[in-house]
Amino acid sequence: MLKRARSAWSGRLNRFRRDEDGSMILFGLFLLILMLMASGLAIDTMRAEYTRTTIQNTLDRAVLAAADLNQTEDARSVVIDYFDKAGMAQYLNADSIVVTHSTAAGQLSFRRVSATASTEVDTLFMSMLGVDRIVSGGASTAEEGITDLEISLVVDVSGSMGWSSSSGSTKIYELREAAKDFSYYMQCNPNAERNSNEPCTVEDGKVSISLVPYAEQVTVGSTLLDKLNVSNEHQSSDCVTFSGSEFHVTALDPQVELSRTGHFDPWNSSNYYPSSWTCRTDSWREVKPFMEDHNDVFTAINQLSAGGNTSIDLGMKWGAALLDPTLRPAIQTLTTENSGNGTPVVDAAFAGRPYDYTQEYSMKVVVLMTDGVNTDQHYLKDGYRSGLSEVYRNTDPNYSNHFSIYKAATGKYYYTHDGTWNDFPFGDADGEVVTVTNTSCTWTWWRGYRCTTTTEEQVINQPGAAVQMNYQAVWERFPTDWYAQWSWLEDPVAANGTSTKNARLQDICSAAKQQGVIVYTIGFEVSGDADNVMSQCASTPGHYFPANGSNLAEIFGVIASSINQLRLTQ
Repeated sequence: MLKRARSAWSGRLNRFRRDEDGSMILFGLFLLILMLMASGLAIDTMRAEYTRTTIQNTLDRAVLAAADLNQTEDARSVVIDYFDKAGMAQYLNADSIVVTHSTAAGQLSFRRVSATASTEVDTLFMSMLGVDRIVSGGASTAEEGITDLEISLVVDVSGSMGWSSSSGSTKIYELREAAKDFSYYMQCNPNAERNSNEPCTVEDGKVSISLVPYAEQVTVGSTLLDKLNVSNEHQSSDCVTFSGSEFHVTALDPQVELSRTGHFDPWNSSNYYPSSWTCRTDSWREVKPFMEDHNDVFTAINQLSAGGNTSIDLGMKWGAALLDPTLRPAIQTLTTENSGNGTPVVDAAFAGRPYDYTQEYSMKVVVLMTDGVNTDQHYLKDGYRSGLSEVYRNTDPNYSNHFSIYKAATGKYYYTHDGTWNDFPFGDADGEVVTVTNTSCTWTWWRGYRCTTTTEEQVINQPGAAVQMNYQAVWERFPTDWYAQWSWLEDPVAANGTSTKNARLQDICSAAKQQGVIVYTIGFEVSGDADNVMSQCASTPGHYFPANGSNLAEIFGVIASSINQLRLTQ
């Protein structure tokens, strides 16, 4: 009996052990608990994140408003007021509000505002895991500044700019349109299209643009060049020939005399009058310094045309020089000099410019554009820039095309009008008595040639007088090829070639960057070596922009946006 009872009890235990009814309920309860815990964690995290986002958004709006240079209220009070109005004053750490600002030319030019805020969010579910609170908060910094901008817009106006671009229009046309857009964004309204008729939002007197067109040379123009220490061999044109060492610095040292480029024509042959000057005299080529109004920039840009060789190094040299403080006395003078239309050459707002490189929160920028590579830049050799030449002219108007050229080796003068050699320059022999030797020969069949020599004195009659020309006068009258055609005279012209000019370009780009100047470069439908040269000149490879006729305006717009930014830094 006892044995049967034990057996029955053992059977029930075995059946109970094997029975799986209700096991899923237990597993479901376990999963439910896990799901509740995960949901609770998510809810607590979402609540904390919502609080953090609300604090961060309020912080961002508050510091942006406080950093606005047009904000007349105390910046610290603006941040506090934003949190009061949002009902979040208890979150703000008032001691963390830091305001930094600076002035330039007596006006506020930069403001930075930073602040932090935080709170503790009580948890609903995470407390079961021992986490009672989550800290939520944020930090934000906003700055507005760099409103005092000095920009050198250095543009290529060489002959190839007259060629067609990929857009179908000429390169110079595309440049004019893109450069006007750039000026509008910088000096009028960075958030509107040029032809939109939107009001200007850029404050007057804050952004200067100096336009530097360049080809073989940079035509500075007498208005500016006369304010500098420059040699005075002639007054026919206004360019400067720099030595290699002058490309290592941005400054134009007022104690060192600049070498005025000779006024000469290295292009036309000896059969032509000079007309293609290495330093061009077209008024539209002249540097336009420190323009304040975008409409003035438009006018200057609309006049740009194309012609001549390419000297990117000279364009960059003048672009950098116009940002250097050593030019300040010249610009100061131009703010008081009448331009001829009742206004000063340079707006009075720019009387203190170019600023020192250490001026806080001002910015100096060069935008350098080319459509090709450096080509030959001609210059007169030493000894041919001034002084008396070997050429004599006749003063009689009827014989103004009678020139004599002295040959030192013989002491004789060559008359260009009849190809004879003489003892006097044409015009100086009038009234001179000379002995003329005549030889006459006759021939007979029985004697052959029989010659008789006779001498007689003759008085030479030459009109006018011979005047020795200086070199400046020679180059005004003749291309240098005319001078170099006479075998006994030296070629007066030398040239800097591509490799020399590329090295000089890198020197002046490096000098500008070392002074903190931001250099943007644009290669307009260029490739190969030109790409490399312009990329190396830029502040970083990211500051170099290859462009074509279809996107040149967009590239200028990107550069304008880069300069114009107002940003959150944290």
